[in-house]
Order: sequence, then structure tokens, then C-alpha cells
Amino acid sequence: MGTYLLKRILWMVPTLVGISFVTFLLMDLAPGNQAVVAAQSASGDSAESVIARHERAKALMNQLGLTDSVTGEKRPMVDRYLRWLLNAASLQFDGEAGDRFGRKILDALPVTMLINVLALLLALSIAIPLGARAGMQSGGLVDRWSNYGAYVIYGMPEFLIATLLLLVFGGAFFAPVLPVVGLNSDDAVNMSTWQRVIDTGLHLILPVSTLALGYGALLFRFLRGSVERAAGSDFALALRGYGMPEAVVRQRVLRNGLSPVVTILGTMLPVLVGGTVVVESIFSLPGIGQLTIQAVNQRDMALVMALTMLVSVATLVSFVLSDIVQRVVDPRVELR
Repeated sequence: MGTYLLKRILWMVPTLVGISFVTFLLMDLAPGNQAVVAAQSASGDSAESVIARHERAKALMNQLGLTDSVTGEKRPMVDRYLRWLLNAASLQFDGEAGDRFGRKILDALPVTMLINVLALLLALSIAIPLGARAGMQSGGLVDRWSNYGAYVIYGMPEFLIATLLLLVFGGAFFAPVLPVVGLNSDDAVNMSTWQRVIDTGLHLILPVSTLALGYGALLFRFLRGSVERAAGSDFALALRGYGMPEAVVRQRVLRNGLSPVVTILGTMLPVLVGGTVVVESIFSLPGIGQLTIQAVNQRDMALVMALTMLVSVATLVSFVLSDIVQRVVDPRVELR
């Protein structure tokens, strides 16, 4: 176990370097930069403001380290990336700006975590019993209809599911049933604690349901196939041949069929992040997804790189944890 952990941790270093380089390169190739975007947003359209915008952009580019302070020429991309990499190695992702984006991330992270945890719990509460029953009764009515439904939902992207929920519950066809924008109502400051909790819960129903449908369809299809294979395996036939009660056989089959869930949960983090970006944008939720879109639109290299590293580290750690938990659940699994 110790050797496995050491090898995986060592492999994380070149993986993170590769991810950071590709992200830095893509952001650098994108038209415009943070200084130009900031200068344009702060200036008007008159001739005087054009000159002021140009001077402001030059000053910001120098301040952000995009140009050489002496020659005024743009620094090579590799030079700027190595400078960022050295700062990142000492956990100084934001250069001279201090904890500017640290506060933004700390404010946005709880929202994203809350949405994803609730969505994952809802997906598991639906997918596990339904997938287990469908797998045990392969070819039955429940299996056919649930499999068709999961197949359709799994093929629908998050933005389409969110749009359909908005149309149905947001007032497109009849009176609005649920709030569709933000995390709280405008008058939430005047509410009591319990009223604010209920108000937040109502605002979370649609985004959580959007994510849970996608997660649930994926988990259901995986669980159904795993339980179906376990139910038709040799050990299940052997248990029945020994005269074991059907309840015992089902219990053993479900245990073996559900054990791979740990693996797929560990690899779902990239799916969760991708869905969160879409859902938070559609429902205007102040989470990591919305923050990422704002950072990309503003060409905020420091914030984009910090968010990329945060998600990348969390993803790699989740892979390792899923392997360890699977080893604990099933001692037959070997970690190499």
C-alpha cells in the first residue's frame, strides 16, 4: 500500500505539470488578455478614452508580468509559464495580487460542494435500488422501462435537461412553481433563519435535479450491468446449487455487484465539474463553475490556472482514494 501511494503521488507531479502547461498555452493563444479586457471595460468609446485605454492596458500588462518592465516587449510564453510554475510550486498562484482570488474561491467552493453533494446523494438514492432491482430481474418490465429512461436521460446534455426543467417549472407554460435564478430570493435578508433555509432549498431543487438526473442515469446503467453479471456468474449458480436460500443468494449477488460503485464514484469528479459549470451558469449560482466562466471571459490567467490546479489535484486524489476504498471493500483487489 505504501509503495502504491508513493508511486501515485510521484506520478501526480508530471501530470499536473502537463495539465498546467496545456491550460497556460490555451489561455495564451486565446485572443486578448486580462489587461486588454480590463482596460476596455473601464473605458468609453471616445477618441480620448481610446488613448487612455491603450495606456492603461500597457500599464496593466507590465503589472501582470506580460511585458518586460524595461523594454516593454511581451515576454515569451515559456518564460511566463516557468515564472508561474515557480510561484505555483511555492503556492503563490496570484503573484503580487495577494489573496485576491483566494477569497473568491473560498466563497464559491461551498456552493459548488453543496450542489454536488446533494445531487450525488439524490442520484445514489435512486440509482442503487433501481439498478439493483433491474439487474436482478434482467429482461423484466422494471428493467426494460428503467433502462430505456436511463438511456434517454444519459444521452441528454446538462444544458438541455436544465432548459426543459426551466420551461416546465419556471413559468413558460403556466405559473412559476420553483425559483430559477440565484441561490436566494431578493428579500432573503428580511427572512428568519428557517425561512432562508427553505428559500435556499427551493432555489436548489432545479439545479440539483439537473445534475442528479445525469449522475443517476450513469450510475444506474453501470450498476445494472454489474449486478446482472454477478447474478449470472458461476458463484451465484453454485450458491443456488448448494441449496442456499434465495435471500442469501441475492445478498451475495448485490454485494459483488455493488462493490464497483466505489470505483466509478472516484472517477466521476470530472463529470461533476463539467456539469457544475453548465448548471451554475444557467441558474446563475455563485459557485466554482460560474467563477470559472467569469475568469475565462476576463482572461484572468491567475484565476483560471488556480481553478484548474484545484480541480486537477482533487481529481487525481479522488482516483487514488477510490482505489484504496475498493481495496478495503474487496481484499482481492491488488494495488500496483
